[in-house]
Amino acid sequence: MNIPIFPLPVYLLPGGITQLRIFEQRYLNMVKNANKTNGFVISYALGHGKISKWGSWVDIIDFDSDEQGLLNIIVKCKRLVTILATAKQQDNLLYGTVTPMEHWGEYVGREECDFLQRQLRWLFDEYQELKQLYQTCYFERADWVCARWLELLPVKFEDKSFFAHKDSFSTAVAFLNVILGGEKKVPTK
Repeated sequence: MNIPIFPLPVYLLPGGITQLRIFEQRYLNMVKNANKTNGFVISYALGHGKISKWGSWVDIIDFDSDEQGLLNIIVKCKRLVTILATAKQQDNLLYGTVTPMEHWGEYVGREECDFLQRQLRWLFDEYQELKQLYQTCYFERADWVCARWLELLPVKFEDKSFFAHKDSFSTAVAFLNVILGGEKKVPTK
């Protein structure tokens, strides 16, 4: 499958949602043609024109323009892809040959994720921006909760990249429990 690639410093796992501001003509064209290309891939920009070997295949779920007339889009990751090869179009838009990657399955009722689930629910209650992005939340699903934490935490891409692998869920749970402090109490209002 050949699909446009948008190099950005964005880490997004399946089910993840983010807002992007589009102003370069090549990316405006990419958005305009997103229905024809079945979305696009966000691949982590590593610097010096290099991108990650995997990316987040996204659909546009909403859009509007801001006060300056710039296009704002909200995208949701439908799955991860491996980027096999890339080539630039005449307008410098990057296209890639991609193949779908497997990621974690659905995990419900994992006791080791209770703390992470409570903390994420609290965070969403505190920050309206998150509630606005995520119209539907799946706090009961440990995989969804862990993916959102990995996206939100300010950890280097090189460290987070491991968690794009399909067999990394248990390691992600352990990592997040260490980073977030295990069984600390959730603040109450």
